[in-house]
Amino acid sequence: MIFLNLVLAGLRLGLKNRQAGEKWIFANHPYLCKGLK
Repeated sequence: MIFLNLVLAGLRLGLKNRQAGEKWIFANHPYLCKGLK
């Protein structure tokens, strides 16, 4: 969960790259998609 929190914090700090960040997360951690949606 700590890792997930760090990722979410990073996305909040980089809203300009939010879509790119989400694509990276979904591409590398597809199992998180179910938890995020």
